[in-house]
Amino acid sequence: MDALARAFAALWLAAASVQAQEASTAAPAAVTLTAVGDIRLDGPVGDIIRRQGPAAPTSAVREILQADIVLGNLECPVTSRGARVLGKKWTFRAPPKNLAALKAAGFNLMSVANNHTMDYGPEGFQDTLAALDREDLPYVGGGKDRADAMKLKVVPVRGLRVGVLAFTSTFPESAWAGPHKPGVAYSDYDRAGEVIREARGRCDVLVVAFHGGTELAEEPNEVQKAFAHLAVDSGADAFIGHHPHVIQPLEIYQDKPIIYSLGNFLFVSPTPATRLTAAARLSLSSRGIGGVEFAALETNWGRPIPADAARREELFRILDRYGALSAQPGRFRMADR
Repeated sequence: MDALARAFAALWLAAASVQAQEASTAAPAAVTLTAVGDIRLDGPVGDIIRRQGPAAPTSAVREILQADIVLGNLECPVTSRGARVLGKKWTFRAPPKNLAALKAAGFNLMSVANNHTMDYGPEGFQDTLAALDREDLPYVGGGKDRADAMKLKVVPVRGLRVGVLAFTSTFPESAWAGPHKPGVAYSDYDRAGEVIREARGRCDVLVVAFHGGTELAEEPNEVQKAFAHLAVDSGADAFIGHHPHVIQPLEIYQDKPIIYSLGNFLFVSPTPATRLTAAARLSLSSRGIGGVEFAALETNWGRPIPADAARREELFRILDRYGALSAQPGRFRMADR
């Protein structure tokens, strides 16, 4: 081999070595978290489960839900015990076996921080937590006492520590966990801010879920905005809201996504505005939130389906009311379907 050939061979080997090193050190695929709106497992959804099996309610959106972490807001106790809380217009309850519908859909993390988890008192609430444990469905936002209810849930995925906290600002106050009392995590600003700041140091990326706001309101109220900003200022990388039952705008605050409300998911309401919903797919890394993709869905009387083009455009207009989607279209966008 002459000198020129040897030189070319050396250059080729060096280039191949660099390419191999780059491949070996390439960033791993982003971890994904898909979040949806409010979930009830009784009523029309419970009827579908009873008649057609636990996989039926989400059969049309299973692929859309797929992610490393699938987060939902379980807005009903699952129990056959307990006394119905007096003084509430609406109370919900589903049999524990209906949790199989969440497993079939791919959910692997549930928030119980809401105004209905305690509809059948402490007994029904404790049954719910026990049933989730039996089904190997992790939960956040509720527990045997306040410290337990505010406990950070860390989900390790391919070396990334994903932290999730959940809080509620909704009543009744009797549902809030106390120092020695079971219940849900109330969004007391001082205490919640401290919990979020402490959690920030125990995970690589932090998502805060929140149940609050005004039902059926097109815009977030001041309580939602204040708590969302507190969460981000305290270290949250993303904020995901529930309770209004309708979609509300996306806000970008300190370059972090605030999803004020994803509306309903497995939750049937006679109000037409509640029928448009969304699944939000977040891309997570140690640098925070790489992007969010929104899939437009119709609640379809307890059996969600992908929305048509007109409804996708409607969802875009609602989410973009503050200009968040238009400002960073490569990072925050609508799904292709």
